[in-house]
Amino acid sequence: MRMPELALPPAAAMPLLGEGLALGVWRLTQPLHACDGGQWYGAQHALAADRSAAVLVLHRSERAADQMLRYADQAGELGQLQHAGIRVPSDSGVTAAGQPYLILEPVDGRPILLAGSGLPLRERLQLVVQLCEALRYAHQQGWLLAELDPAMLWVDAQQHLHLMGLGLAHMPDPADPFERGSGLLAAPGYQAPERLAGEPASLTTEVYGLGVLLCSLVDGRQPAELGDGIEDASLAAAWPSLGMAERISLDALLRKAVAPQPAKRHPSAEALADDLRAWLAGDGHSALALTPMPAPAAAGTIAVESAVPAWPHSVAGPRRWLLGGLAIAALIAAAAAARLHGLL
Repeated sequence: MRMPELALPPAAAMPLLGEGLALGVWRLTQPLHACDGGQWYGAQHALAADRSAAVLVLHRSERAADQMLRYADQAGELGQLQHAGIRVPSDSGVTAAGQPYLILEPVDGRPILLAGSGLPLRERLQLVVQLCEALRYAHQQGWLLAELDPAMLWVDAQQHLHLMGLGLAHMPDPADPFERGSGLLAAPGYQAPERLAGEPASLTTEVYGLGVLLCSLVDGRQPAELGDGIEDASLAAAWPSLGMAERISLDALLRKAVAPQPAKRHPSAEALADDLRAWLAGDGHSALALTPMPAPAAAGTIAVESAVPAWPHSVAGPRRWLLGGLAIAALIAAAAAARLHGLL
């Protein structure tokens, strides 16, 4: 079975800071992971040998300065979040070279796309379920994940996911123009189309980012990276051990999560998690309810018109509609109708 390759988005070049550099009461120990907005380091407390931290040193930019101001305004409220899967900054500052930095509780782990490389499909999907559960708690406290960056999602040795909560923002007021600003460290490709058009973050823009993360974990690519060939019509095809019905079902789930139109996506991370759990259990889910598998025709065939839709037009161009539909139709035609209905 081919294991899809996973890779973090390329990070901009940034000179590494030296070991032992003092940042307030913290001393840098070693570089950890690069990310789109900066560089992670480990750090040790200068006065307490048993205290360590994770430090994110940001690039010098107007965007970073804006986000530091936002953090300063929200630090007290962020500090009230109490969830095992969410780590939020506890301190901040600026290096002698003018680079802003944030201090967080450390996690002995790796970013999700690196950690997921050696995991089977079901365990990869379970990581996203964990993230959705953490976001359920955040929603209850009035926060959402405005900007998803997989470099901010760390997985420890016990496969527990930790959101390094830098992309969290208040549930926005659409009438407030301040909420339409860019968020912190949004990775390329993870912003919903309406966010790129200047709309504020919402529960459905959050779902879009989660959907792109799912596509990356399932196939190793984002939807926008897929070609027009028929071999790209199904992301689930990267896992040939899946049954035919499982592939069709998973593809439908992924398509719904990354639909260009917000109204066609899952309404929230909670709803997406419900569908993921249903797929993992071998049950039906909402994406199939919207485009149900058709009843078998009299001759034992399945009508092609009702097949699960292809990847959205805005993702890969007009040919995607035709090629994706042909691919799914071929998959459906290859399976017995009675078996498909039994599994889904």
